[in-house]
Amino acid sequence: MVNNSLNLRNATLWCAAGLLAFILLCLVLRNPVLRAIISSKINRLNTGYNADLKISKARFEGVSTVFLTCISLKPVDGDSLLRIDTLVVSVNPWKLLAGRLNISSVEIRNLYLMVSRKDSLTNYNFLLKPMKTLSPADSTVAVNTVKDTALLTGTTDYSEAANRIFRWVFDKIPGETDIANLNIRSTTNSHLVNMHLDRFLIEDHAFSTNIRIREDSLEAVWKAAGRLDSRNRFAEAVLSSTDNRKISLPYIGFKWNASFCFDSLKFSLLAGSFKNDEAGVKGSIAFKGLQVFHKMIAADTVKFQKLGVDFLLNFETDAIELDSATEVNFNDLDFHPYFKYRSVPSRQVSIKINKPPFPAQQLFSSLPEGLFANLKGIETSGELSYYLDFFVDLSVPDSLRFDMELKRQKFRVNSYGRGGLLKLDSSFLYTAYEDGEPVRTFSLGPENPNFRKISQISPFLQNAVMTSEDGGFYLHRGFLPDAFRESIIANIKEGRFVRGGSTISMQLVKNVFLSRNKTIARKLEEALIVWLIENQQLCSKDRMYEVYLNIIEWGPLIYGANEASRFYFNKDASKLTLAEAIFMASIIPRPKWFKYNFEENGHLRGSMADYYRLVSSKMLNKGWITQQDFNRLVPDVELKGPARLMLKDMKNGEMVK
Repeated sequence: MVNNSLNLRNATLWCAAGLLAFILLCLVLRNPVLRAIISSKINRLNTGYNADLKISKARFEGVSTVFLTCISLKPVDGDSLLRIDTLVVSVNPWKLLAGRLNISSVEIRNLYLMVSRKDSLTNYNFLLKPMKTLSPADSTVAVNTVKDTALLTGTTDYSEAANRIFRWVFDKIPGETDIANLNIRSTTNSHLVNMHLDRFLIEDHAFSTNIRIREDSLEAVWKAAGRLDSRNRFAEAVLSSTDNRKISLPYIGFKWNASFCFDSLKFSLLAGSFKNDEAGVKGSIAFKGLQVFHKMIAADTVKFQKLGVDFLLNFETDAIELDSATEVNFNDLDFHPYFKYRSVPSRQVSIKINKPPFPAQQLFSSLPEGLFANLKGIETSGELSYYLDFFVDLSVPDSLRFDMELKRQKFRVNSYGRGGLLKLDSSFLYTAYEDGEPVRTFSLGPENPNFRKISQISPFLQNAVMTSEDGGFYLHRGFLPDAFRESIIANIKEGRFVRGGSTISMQLVKNVFLSRNKTIARKLEEALIVWLIENQQLCSKDRMYEVYLNIIEWGPLIYGANEASRFYFNKDASKLTLAEAIFMASIIPRPKWFKYNFEENGHLRGSMADYYRLVSSKMLNKGWITQQDFNRLVPDVELKGPARLMLKDMKNGEMVK
């Protein structure tokens, strides 16, 4: 028994001595090993990316702190990209033993990041290219990286990928960070942006710092404050100005000829599991005094008093979902959108919005300044509600479901403000635009010798245009959901925009009330104005169609049915034949290109016969023409007006548009 005890004690002492010797050996060899590892990594990066990375000194301080000095990175034969005088990194040794790199603290002195681009030459593209060679171990790393980024491709488990990304990102956020003299410079040809922080300190998960921004000759100072908690996967920040000026994000004006500025921005994010133990993110983004300008959005600067989103994003095995708990707030209005994208067994998109009855004035008072000029100052009473249900399986476009409705309850417009929506019901001046520029102004009334009342326009032309553009004009209230649905299906099948779903009401509003600049805002304003005109019956359908036929372009700077009748056939709009009417209806989509519907001999191309057959058969089915009209129809016309001279110019090689 005594021998056993003695043997156990001796074994313990030998183990302790061995462990101590191992620790001492590690302490003695740690710096040579560290330098060897760093040298290997530097060589691999420099070889793989054609880079020039240098680290002057590297050593351990204590058990888990690495001290690096004079770090520099640039492409071979290129300008410097990164320079750090001193970098001190502490890692969690226990997580490191488990195979996870968890940085507990970072200390940096004098960091310079200098991004440059001159024409097509940059000092950073070398890092965006694939490595030239990969060892088997590196290939494994690359595969894992691909898995991480496959979240965007629809080829992975979204929940698993999101969890991996969250873990990777938050593990790399140090609990303690101290950066002194942080400088970021971006140079694009002659355009320069500088950002400087005297000190960025994260202490007890909190930070607060001033950011000095300079873009060319403009300077500003921003204040950033917030919290970063890697353990709970939580981040929040507030960005504001140190004076009363708005924060204007740099580079946007230079790159996109746009502007994006605001008084303050609040942001928060919490990564976790909020539905069925799957990965998710919830948080908020809120702007005060947001102003946005881009010519594709609107002609003027768009201003929001407040704009915010409280979002909940769920990552399922085969889908990404924006939960209906998400709430969008802009000015006085709020709503809860739902969005879901599913990748397997096929790509599917679902969008739903269900806004229950709310005071109508909330909608019109929330329209941002700079948008919807025709609705400015409008005052309403009663209630509105909105419903949208959209679904499509992209592999089966005909599966598309599209239901949308803006309902009214005791809705009334008390004042139309300064938008002039009531002008349709009386004579007014109309201005035609080309490429956003006014080209002609004329009266829509009897004072214009070319103006024709609806009763003075050939029924053949009225019905041919309706058949071609909007067969249900007299039956709908401005919108044809089925036509819109069919246009979306056609565009999905072709993979590009090939067909629109505009009704005559929508075309009328676009021409009379809106500039011809194609913007996102214009389409939204168009829909609202159409809804108001049709539901409030601001004028009769006959008057709407009368105005439409008198303003649409029917040739190069040729506007209105009577002017077009004179231009093509040297006759009044009341005298048009069926063949002439169908021809005029055919050129509405491309009025400036009417010449290319004709052969060199002056007759219509043979390909027009199908169009004539389609339109005339629809007119026959609706009783708009007789069987005799249909049987006698010949798909050809003879030009007798000034248009005939343009055909001669084309024949002689002078391509007059």
